[in-house]
Amino acid sequence: MDQIESSLTIPVRALQKQLQKDYQVGFSIHKVFRAKSTAKKLSRVITKSNMMFLEITSYSCSLLIQKPLLSATSRRFKRMYVCLGGMKKGFRAFLRDFLGFDGAFMKGPFLGQILAAVGVDSNNGIYPLAYAIVETENTDRWKWFLECITDDLDLYTNSNFTFISDKQKYKEHLYNCATTTTVPEFNHRMQQFSSYDIEAYNWLK
Repeated sequence: MDQIESSLTIPVRALQKQLQKDYQVGFSIHKVFRAKSTAKKLSRVITKSNMMFLEITSYSCSLLIQKPLLSATSRRFKRMYVCLGGMKKGFRAFLRDFLGFDGAFMKGPFLGQILAAVGVDSNNGIYPLAYAIVETENTDRWKWFLECITDDLDLYTNSNFTFISDKQKYKEHLYNCATTTTVPEFNHRMQQFSSYDIEAYNWLK
């Protein structure tokens, strides 16, 4: 990879000979060609990604100028939170007191997590509200993300919000309890649920 990056125009035959000399292993010309093509594509992706990261600060400043209600935070890039002013205003004015949260892995040369928050509009459609790019998904990152959203939407003054996350295990346990047909089976399922989350179990009782 380093040899190709230093000379992207190196001929395939010359690269084949160099690799065989360096590693004392035989490579077919077709395998070297495919490896070179893959390395060149990866090099272009990394270069483009590096350039895009350099534009993050300018992007944030431009959004803040065009959309004064926008919330965007970024310093040295560790994480970034964005909540567009129009979406924030619409949520405050018309949407229900409901927020859904989820996270997804980023793919590519730069790893990380995307955290997202959505609401529900008057047509029961998903209403994208805010997102963040973070280093990894853990309690500290989610706490930071939720604090940003709380400040934006002034959730301190409204205690009637309903929150939903991607905790499938809770839903699966609850479904297993709700679909039982006998008392012994129900008690058994509830006992399993108590070992997973005792507070939720006590609340259900």
